[in-house]
Amino acid sequence: MNMKPDRARKKIFLLLTELWCDKRKLLQLGLFLILIVLFGITRLWKLTILPYGMHIDEASMTYTAWSLSEYGVDRYLNPWPVYFSNFDSGQSAMYVYLCVALFKILGYHLSLVRLPAVLFSFLNLTFGILTARKIFPQNKIIPLSVGGLIVICPYFIMAGRFALDCNLMLGMSTIFLYYFISAIECGQIGKYTLAGLTGGLMLYTYALSYIALPVFLILALVYLIRVKAFSLKGWFSMAVPMGILAFPLILVQIVTIFDLAQFRLGCFSITKLERNRAAELGKFSYEGLRDTFDVIFAGDALNYNTAPGYKTLYGLTIVLFFLGLDIILRSFWKSTRDRKLDFQTFPLLWLISMLFLGTVTAVSVNRMNSIFYSIVFFAALGVNGLYTMFKKHSIIVITLISIIYLLNFVKFANYYYSGSYTEENFMLLLFDIPVTEATDFIEQDSVLCQKKTQMAEPGIYYLLEKPKSPYELDIRKLETEHCYENYLFETLGTIEDQYNYIVTDNFYEYSEKLRAAGFAEEHYQKYSLFFKK
Repeated sequence: MNMKPDRARKKIFLLLTELWCDKRKLLQLGLFLILIVLFGITRLWKLTILPYGMHIDEASMTYTAWSLSEYGVDRYLNPWPVYFSNFDSGQSAMYVYLCVALFKILGYHLSLVRLPAVLFSFLNLTFGILTARKIFPQNKIIPLSVGGLIVICPYFIMAGRFALDCNLMLGMSTIFLYYFISAIECGQIGKYTLAGLTGGLMLYTYALSYIALPVFLILALVYLIRVKAFSLKGWFSMAVPMGILAFPLILVQIVTIFDLAQFRLGCFSITKLERNRAAELGKFSYEGLRDTFDVIFAGDALNYNTAPGYKTLYGLTIVLFFLGLDIILRSFWKSTRDRKLDFQTFPLLWLISMLFLGTVTAVSVNRMNSIFYSIVFFAALGVNGLYTMFKKHSIIVITLISIIYLLNFVKFANYYYSGSYTEENFMLLLFDIPVTEATDFIEQDSVLCQKKTQMAEPGIYYLLEKPKSPYELDIRKLETEHCYENYLFETLGTIEDQYNYIVTDNFYEYSEKLRAAGFAEEHYQKYSLFFKK
């Protein structure tokens, strides 16, 4: 009866004994455990309040997910869309449906909304390391370097802490890259099918993947034919699930481009968007390539993507990236010349696909999010290159690189988590906050509830803490006329006694005028309610 548990205990004991005897393996295991712990701290600590407030797309996605979880329709009354309307644009489906699942299982809580971002940040870390190990099975420096950079670099930390739907493309593309390489390595139909599934699912993370994925597949196809590693059966097995998943999204584009009526495909809605996302693409531009590199390494003007004064990946990463790029370009040239398969080519092809995207569309850090795995992969190659170059002094080289990164991380972490980032950047661009305490105060007061209330926040934030049935309100009217019942949104007009005013702390001068006009004030965290009775 106890034989199986005894065997299991013996195996665990032997494994631990082997680890203890092999100090190098024990060190590697210790480093990976440190990465996991540090990841948990950097992604989960202060998650609900850092970044402070909610991005407008976070807010709209949250209400949409609640509406679907409760009524089976989005906020525009479309049942189970494959791609969501969002104001005058669109929103990818994967993040929404992950939140729907959380709300169904755990109930509606705003604290749950950012968990999918953390999950996909972890998947990016996990599959990023696995991909590096798959490409370099005998190398320990490269996987550890990839994992370390993903854990501590500012971009990965910041992008993994708030619910911007497009940021899921980074994690999903890394998973796809892992299964794509695995399929080519082993030739198994099942692995090709998984590559097709993960590639198809990537299309539901961000609309720009509609361009990046086909470009990558074309480049990979040409390369594989050149090195005599193309499998027709394998690619067919990959194409079938990818095509099935892509089909509803293709229908959305057809309906939108040709101004057709939206319709149901089974239980799902094929929606017509207010604006054609294809219109965001422009002509090829070399300036776009320069702008893309600026965004990747220096960041952008959006302070929720890039902390002012800090680069996305720390300065040393730029040097290591170009060193790694030189290594991989040499390997690519040799691979194509000798017609011999080299797996490190595929992160290069993904990089090229994303760089191409940057030449035909406007760039920002979040729009280019999927390029960042290739960047740290090349930087890890650069670390390994220095390690090999200075073999006799390899410990010194690795120690110096580690110290530089550790100092940069400590400096950034102190700024980001201590409150300085929040205070210096309040209110973050395109962010706002629910003002529930103030609206509760108004609605419980028999005098104030009769007055109209002005606030700068969009109406969608009012619906977060007090969600209303999408059947009970005209969401289009709320979003265009900016009013609901006695609330006037996105406006702080002329100061008059007959209005209440909800004002966030960043409108300091307006608050001073209200105080000077004799309005009473109830102050809450980061905002105030001003009123007269």
